[in-house]
Amino acid sequence: MKTKPTITLLETKAGHYYKIEGEEYQEDLYLPSSTTILTAFPNKGLDIWRENSYPEDIRRAQESGKIQGTKVHKCIELQILGQKVLTSGITDEQIRMLGLVDRKLVAYLKDPLTEREEEALIGFENWCEVYKPIFVASEMMVFSKKHLYAGTLDALCYLWDKKAEKYELYIVDWKISKVLDASYELQIASYKQAIKETYHKSFKGLKLGILQLGKNKCNYSFKVVKEPKEAMKLFLITKKLWDGANPNAKPTIVQRRESFEMEKFVKKGKLISLK
Repeated sequence: MKTKPTITLLETKAGHYYKIEGEEYQEDLYLPSSTTILTAFPNKGLDIWRENSYPEDIRRAQESGKIQGTKVHKCIELQILGQKVLTSGITDEQIRMLGLVDRKLVAYLKDPLTEREEEALIGFENWCEVYKPIFVASEMMVFSKKHLYAGTLDALCYLWDKKAEKYELYIVDWKISKVLDASYELQIASYKQAIKETYHKSFKGLKLGILQLGKNKCNYSFKVVKEPKEAMKLFLITKKLWDGANPNAKPTIVQRRESFEMEKFVKKGKLISLK
């Protein structure tokens, strides 16, 4: 019986990559993430903003959005695990539960929630009241050997359909951005293909939903992807564009030093006398 492959997220200079290890592979696979691939997807609004902004302003805005999005994701992950998240910040015990070691990220997670983060979590709470989710898994790493990409989906869960009066299986991806970018549908469609390949299951009736948090009076907006097959076709076209711009792409792993010491440079012996 074959064992399930091991999937590891890597931070590289070229964006997010995943390392796939398994007995069925002669060598490890290094696959770009769906989000890395989707940097090749056209975004007119984003391009205009970049053209009319200073590089330093762009960098700060991207870093702020990224770290706030990460914090909201981690707070939701903790709630799914049955934890209470305090507005004063994530606790040391919860940091250990999440297995986080990045000092900058840990320090930010332990800070009090910003207004934007708090609104997002209120939105998640309001969404849960309406859709009554039953979570199967969260932060699931999946990959497609057929199309050579990987990713992490936010949640696989059953959601209550009030009209049909039944639960339906969904992949849900949460965002804190105010604008619903067209690439989001492509991203979550790629996860539907990847989860089928990773677990060798059809997941019959599996639906896709994008949850925008911190938006509207109820602090959320939930969109069901109507044409997942079309979204997947666009993703694969974008993958070809990305492949063309990154031929034979291989990740350069960011190696961080663990220590520094002078001892290895010091030669043994007597010093020159300056008297």
